[in-house]
Amino acid sequence: MERIKIIGISLIGISTLLMLISLLRKRESFFNLRGIVVAHLSLFRNCKIQYFIFYGIPLLFASGLAMIYGAGETYFSSLIIIVSILVSMLLAILSILTTKEYVSAKSKQQHAKVQQVVSETITAIIFNTVLCIFLLLYGLIMVIIGDINFDINIVKRILAGISYYCFTVILLNLLLIVKRISRIIESSFDANQD
Repeated sequence: MERIKIIGISLIGISTLLMLISLLRKRESFFNLRGIVVAHLSLFRNCKIQYFIFYGIPLLFASGLAMIYGAGETYFSSLIIIVSILVSMLLAILSILTTKEYVSAKSKQQHAKVQQVVSETITAIIFNTVLCIFLLLYGLIMVIIGDINFDINIVKRILAGISYYCFTVILLNLLLIVKRISRIIESSFDANQD
């Protein structure tokens, strides 16, 4: 591998590490990534098996895919397009959820429950958006360094597996978001019928 490419990959690695360190600080006032992850993981606090379903099974699935198919530039280019569309959709849903009034609930208890579901849905959307943005950056990096031949085939499989895992987690979280949005819509219909 040429020296300039080694330096470029090193700079990408160092800048990625520095970004993660700065975003994961405990008291980050600009963008609290740690708080987003903790808030999202707390959605499953009442049902611990969901951690395995949302994060363990995708790891098994991604590992299997990585053993079968080592992603190339075509995969990552397509992934960037798909994830860009997902980010647009998530941000549109977020803007709808944050501007809607939820005062038509029958009782204070129902209103509090609707507000909790809305808050949890917003947390899931923000978490999924962060994952999508990570996957966009990751896909961009993989497209750019795609012509580099890794001497060890397992490195290419691991790099592909990371994207498979993130994308699977995003899709499972989309199901969670859709379920919660349907509950919000149902509660709005119930309140409007009375």
